[in-house]
Formats: sequence, structure tokens, C-alpha cells
Amino acid sequence: MSKVEALLDRLAEATAESDDYAELPPELAKEARLHVWDAHYANSDERARLDAKLAASSPEFQAAVAVTETALAEELAANNERRARVRRENPSYFKD
Repeated sequence: MSKVEALLDRLAEATAESDDYAELPPELAKEARLHVWDAHYANSDERARLDAKLAASSPEFQAAVAVTETALAEELAANNERRARVRRENPSYFKD
């Protein structure tokens, strides 16, 4: 397993801890997660294609994508808070 795959697996596990995300059917959750990651790393042309695909998809899939984006954003915010706290508590760990 590559480092990227391992990272994606850890992020997926963290995302799955969200109550809203945990309620999604597994196959829908997987597709939504893939869509969110594809959109995150896509160039502008690919992002436009993904946006059009999302607009044409079912309301359930659109909701799953929204829940996934929210769960990942919350996890990112929590990680940023933890990093800031560690930086405040241990300034010698960081080179500025």
C-alpha cells in the first residue's frame, strides 16, 4: 500500500466517525468519498466535469457528497486546531 493510499484510508476512517457519514450506505459513501477527492485534486476542466456530473446525479448522492465534504472539513479544522495547540505548547519543535 502506498503512502497516499494509507493516508486516504486514514482519512476515510476519520470521516466515518462522523454521525451523518456513518448513516450513509457503504457503496454511496465510497462513491461520494471518491467524488470529493477527485474534485479536490482536479484541474479546472475536470472540476467542471465533476460539477456537471454531480448536478445530474440523484439527490441522495448529492447529499452524500455534501455530508462527506462537511465531515472532511470538520476533520481538517480539528487537525489545524491540534497543530496550533502543539505549536503553542512546544515552540522548540518548530523552526520559523
